[in-house]
Amino acid sequence: PHTQNCENDPYVICTVARLFHADRKLEKARTWFNRAVTLNPDFGDAWSFWYKLEAQHGSDMTRGEVVRRCCEAKPKHGEVWQGVCKKPGNKFKDDYKAKLLAVVEAVQAR
Repeated sequence: PHTQNCENDPYVICTVARLFHADRKLEKARTWFNRAVTLNPDFGDAWSFWYKLEAQHGSDMTRGEVVRRCCEAKPKHGEVWQGVCKKPGNKFKDDYKAKLLAVVEAVQAR
């Protein structure tokens, strides 16, 4: 019964994707990150962790696709996302690429 609640939970799915990334199962990680952002496009942390994977192992094309889709989704939520985007002094306005890159920098520092 509990797995039914988890299989559509973008936070759980993002965590599984991060585990696949850590194990260098990159295609599986991409599939799971895509699933997380498809279920909840507003979940900025998932976009940033996915971009982190593409920054390390992807191409200009795969990085560009994550940025494009993130900019279309205009995410506003996520623990790290909100912490970075609402930090005093950050003036991103509607520049979602700048937001994404700043959050990626924050997750890499963790």
